[in-house]
Amino acid sequence: MKQWSWIALLLIYAVGIAYASHQPISVGDSAIPHIDKLFHLMEFGLFMFLSWQATGQRLWLAMIVTLAFAGSDEWHQSLVPARDASLLDFLADAVGASAMAALLRYKAVLWRFLRVRILGH
Repeated sequence: MKQWSWIALLLIYAVGIAYASHQPISVGDSAIPHIDKLFHLMEFGLFMFLSWQATGQRLWLAMIVTLAFAGSDEWHQSLVPARDASLLDFLADAVGASAMAALLRYKAVLWRFLRVRILGH
């Protein structure tokens, strides 16, 4: 896939996150406490992957883009009625981005381990 396609996907995904963040939500008790942090991990793990592709696989640049967007998203939520900014949400975003960065950085080692140790090839 061409780099401009990854940039377009990243922008579409960013707009989707911004739209979702602009929706007022009711704060209720979830059956699973802090389940939203898992969604933050996945959401910004994917954002990190798209950033990595859009920046020509420049890991540090992708991390900067991802964390800057995560921070701006939390700030944006502080301006939306019935929403608030949360340091814990930002940390969950950062953990998701970092986990994806580690997967991207060590994908060859992980693949070799999977192939040799687990699949026996």
